[in-house]
Amino acid sequence: MLAIIGAMVVMTWQHGKNRALTQLLEKCQTQDANHIDNIFDLQQLNANLLDDVLTLELDNAVLNDSIDKLNR
Repeated sequence: MLAIIGAMVVMTWQHGKNRALTQLLEKCQTQDANHIDNIFDLQQLNANLLDDVLTLELDNAVLNDSIDKLNR
């Protein structure tokens, strides 16, 4: 009888542990998905900023050429 009660306790404990681990796994998967979304957002922002920097460098080169022409 004690063996049956002991087995039931162990099974209940294992079931609770399994549910806790399943919830933890789901939480980690959600966090991973959020992190991936953030990475894609940051990559797009980086591409936009790079375009802005390249435009500013081109504008700067044009202005420097104009200044050189005025100083001649």
